[in-house]
Amino acid sequence: MYPVMPSSRRSLSTSEQSVLDHLDTYVETTADEERISHADAVTYLSEQGLTRADAREIIEQLLLKGYLYEVGDRLRIPPRI
Repeated sequence: MYPVMPSSRRSLSTSEQSVLDHLDTYVETTADEERISHADAVTYLSEQGLTRADAREIIEQLLLKGYLYEVGDRLRIPPRI
């Protein structure tokens, strides 16, 4: 049996966790195979009450911390353990 390794991801702030949860919900309701465009994510988050600037900033933080990744202009949410 292999030892459980701690996650190498940095912890999330409350607002980052909230945005990630919103994006999870959004991805679940789209039919685009768990991918959304960066622009659609910002638009969706602004509909949830964030300013567009805040949405872009938090998405950038989630990318930097490894909770999201980008392929072209698409965002993907890796499986969470």
